[in-house]
Amino acid sequence: MKKHNPFKLVKYIVFMALLCASVYGLQMFFDSKTTPTYEAPTTPVRVMKPEVGSIEKSIRFSGHVEADAMIPVVPLVQGTILDYFIEEGSYVHKDQVLAKIDDEAFKSQVAQAKAAALAYESSYKRVKELNSIGAATDQELDTITAQRDASKAQLDLANLQLSYSLVKAPVSGTVLKNLKHKGDIATNTSPMAVIADLEKLEVNLQIPEKYFSLFNEERKNMEIRITRPTDGAFSTAHIISIAPYIDGESKTFALKLGIDDPSLFRPGMYIKAEIVYDRIEDAYILPQSVRKPDGSMYSVVDGKARYINEKIEFENSASFLVPEGMEDSLFIYDGQNSVLDGEDVKVLED
Repeated sequence: MKKHNPFKLVKYIVFMALLCASVYGLQMFFDSKTTPTYEAPTTPVRVMKPEVGSIEKSIRFSGHVEADAMIPVVPLVQGTILDYFIEEGSYVHKDQVLAKIDDEAFKSQVAQAKAAALAYESSYKRVKELNSIGAATDQELDTITAQRDASKAQLDLANLQLSYSLVKAPVSGTVLKNLKHKGDIATNTSPMAVIADLEKLEVNLQIPEKYFSLFNEERKNMEIRITRPTDGAFSTAHIISIAPYIDGESKTFALKLGIDDPSLFRPGMYIKAEIVYDRIEDAYILPQSVRKPDGSMYSVVDGKARYINEKIEFENSASFLVPEGMEDSLFIYDGQNSVLDGEDVKVLED
């Protein structure tokens, strides 16, 4: 009869006990672990409320400043310039002497004309006396009278030419260009200088045809600003004239503006003209940066992003009028390109 080995039995019992303990331990371990769930991160955004202000519609053009009139100083007689008193940038008054032309030849002409006039005057008196006693005919008197009058006219012309040797300013204004010098030859075909009235400066613009009706309908309501791009100095301006026709080639019409503060500008300056033709005051507005490239935007309601794609009634390049009923809403201005409608968002403090 086979005998059982009690040692082996003990080993078996121990092994089974350890196996059961291991299984039980593993079961307890897995039972204690919870299955993780994924939670999407909340998108951080920054928001702003509409602010009360004004919003306007405007159009911009560029041009150059011009003088209302640029008057050339043209001598009326020819000769050598003996004195020249013209300096660029100086202000001159009407009839102020600007230059002196050699007048010796003109003085000689005056002397000759004066002598001839005296001779004819003497002859006229003698013939008239003779005519009164019948010693000279009426025809002889008429002839000497005409000769006397012609000599007076020649004397007047000679004196006038002598006066022209003093070149005077035709108008009051500022000397823009100095074109001659002492010792040069003055002629009536070449100006000596150019004078302009810097108190009357204007800007001439060529406006596209599509604005023709706008300018004619809103002319009285338009506000105009002329700006120097170099430093931002500006002046208001007013409309002088609007051309009544469209140029067939350029498809533009001429607009002439008068500068209200001409002291800031000079002829030839490059300027920017901004013309405001419509404005709303005390309106709720937002910057265009709130909107996405397609024109839509997001507000935040109860911690969620709300998609908005409503028609904008009034806007310009910088801002827009907030849709009616949304004056107290919070609009996303930073992060609007990263959220979806209904998504939870985290509002960051600035």
